[in-house]
Amino acid sequence: MDLAYFLETLAGNFMDVVQYNKDNRQFEGAIGTNITIKVLCDIMSDPSRGEPYDRYATIVNLMLKTFFLKCLNVNYSSYIKEMSDTAWKGPALGGGRQWVYQTCTEFGFYQSTDSPNQPFVGFPLPYHLQQCSDIFGASFNASSVADAVQQTNEYYGSYDIRSSRIVFPNGSIDPWHALGITKDISDDLPAVFINGTAHCANMYPAREEDLPQLVFARDHIFSLLQKWLKQ
Repeated sequence: MDLAYFLETLAGNFMDVVQYNKDNRQFEGAIGTNITIKVLCDIMSDPSRGEPYDRYATIVNLMLKTFFLKCLNVNYSSYIKEMSDTAWKGPALGGGRQWVYQTCTEFGFYQSTDSPNQPFVGFPLPYHLQQCSDIFGASFNASSVADAVQQTNEYYGSYDIRSSRIVFPNGSIDPWHALGITKDISDDLPAVFINGTAHCANMYPAREEDLPQLVFARDHIFSLLQKWLKQ
């Protein structure tokens, strides 16, 4: 499990940057927002930096320096210990434990290496499912997660949602959009697909450099809410 956790941690440098690419997170004190997809691609495609392995290492060092870390703790047992700490001011205070619990009890959504259409290896679905058991107990396993996902889809309707007055925003760069609603279901269930933006871009404060389509999306969502509140 140490190797899988190590490989996932290295790949996480790319996952986080892609997910939050150019989002306006500076207002909340986030660091590393200047590291974008372009920055990573420029490093990985620059032969002057050596072999691909050396370029990969360059990105790791960049992230360590950016987040003021001396090294990576890639001990799986340490990770499980931190995630099992339920103290109010424990290591999982940032929401990591809560997110993993949701994946184990509601929707899965694992960022694994099972697909052949991606460059990473070493942390397949069973690795993520094992975390459910290791953190929350033996009753949380592959079978229980599958049941939970089915129950969630049945409860909320999966892609066949039957409700009203729900807006579904998604950014084209956000990897999660692949699991979202990106086309209108009905007039009362509209999708807002924002080209060129990443995760939750529409929920961050506006700024001058926002893309025109992001500005339009915020205005459109605001107008929908105004209309629905008046009904």
